[in-house]
Amino acid sequence: MFYLLVVIGAILLCVYCVLQRCTRNWKMLREYPGDYPLPIIGNGLQLGFDSEKSSDKIFNLWKKYGMQNFRMTVGNEEWVLVTNPDDVATILNHPTELCKQVERNTGMKPLFGNSLSTSNGERWRLIRKLVTPSFHFKTLEKKIDTVNKHCDRLFELLDEQNRIDAYKYIKPFLLDTVCSSLMGVEMNFLDSIDHPYFEAGDTAMKLITETYFSYWRSIPWFVTLTKLYKETQRIAKVLDNMSNDGHHTTAIALSHALYCIAKYPEVQHRVLEEQKLIFNENKFKKPNHKELNEMKYLEAVIKESIRVLPTITKISRHLKNDLQLKDGRVVPANTTLVIFFKGMYQDPKIFSEPEKYNPDRFFSPMHNYALVPFSSGPRNCVGFRFAWVALKATISNIIRRYELGLAGPGTEPQFVYRLMTESRNGIQLNIKRRVY
Repeated sequence: MFYLLVVIGAILLCVYCVLQRCTRNWKMLREYPGDYPLPIIGNGLQLGFDSEKSSDKIFNLWKKYGMQNFRMTVGNEEWVLVTNPDDVATILNHPTELCKQVERNTGMKPLFGNSLSTSNGERWRLIRKLVTPSFHFKTLEKKIDTVNKHCDRLFELLDEQNRIDAYKYIKPFLLDTVCSSLMGVEMNFLDSIDHPYFEAGDTAMKLITETYFSYWRSIPWFVTLTKLYKETQRIAKVLDNMSNDGHHTTAIALSHALYCIAKYPEVQHRVLEEQKLIFNENKFKKPNHKELNEMKYLEAVIKESIRVLPTITKISRHLKNDLQLKDGRVVPANTTLVIFFKGMYQDPKIFSEPEKYNPDRFFSPMHNYALVPFSSGPRNCVGFRFAWVALKATISNIIRRYELGLAGPGTEPQFVYRLMTESRNGIQLNIKRRVY
């Protein structure tokens, strides 16, 4: 009897799969390259079971399918991954397709609640409306002053070091800056760089990534029985609903830019020379808004660092309606459209010789959506102006004070692609006070 039930179940499953592949949505999805999905797990085996390697596996699939838009099925979710800048512009500028990916929010909401990042619909519009004034461009000068002030405290710590893990200092520095400039609260995390909050933030990124690629995440009662659920509850208590993704993203981008500057001495020299031209003899002057705008080469360095080490490897929208792309093909409703930055930034059709670190590429004309580190359109990063101010002002202050170098053999970053690109062993740098 048992074997009969198994056979009947298998037959019914096969019939279901055949019928599903006859649907209108599947007929549209077949227009995109991709392997045929298996029942229940879809193309899950192609991703494997190590969530931190999933972005690399997706990248290899992108190359396999000719470095173009492609489809895959993850569990019972249909994804279309796009790397064409025209298609990126289409989705990011769409006035109504604003819902974040189900898989992402499933992992983030238990940790960060219904925040600006995880909310949809009217709740998102309300939160966005309330938050936006805090980031108005008219307040940027005061925010620059706040960044400069916290740089002084950062330097008090760095002056005592000759080797650092950039993450360990940059994360509390950015969190102090964000709390002070946006909330008017002095948290002084730089006085406690080993605070449990930072370990919890790192663990949160791992948990969200694991949930993102867990095929059973949509079964709530089953999730509550797992070790992942218990760990999520523990970390949520430590984070205590304090927003982590805003300062964390900028801290990661800043740390990686410092790493690239240390790795390429000729780039570091040009960054320093630009600073000397801007500040002349006043080598330790704190930058203002006008001076930050003059730092064109530094801006190119930051962009190239993000291209080579994309802080966010992908963002997505869960479509409510059909969406037509530039080439006429349609992504059907109820599909997740994934903008795969990691592939886009390595596409030789967009960036010539993408394997090379070359900030000068950003002085040549390129598609407006070839690099969108803070997204774009109605759901762009509300704090993008503040992020640019923090990135440029901090690096400006650091590079004029310290000479940066890599820490040496055995300390090379071990980059993994979680919700954000991070190094398992931190960003180890040598620092040395400059002598003028």
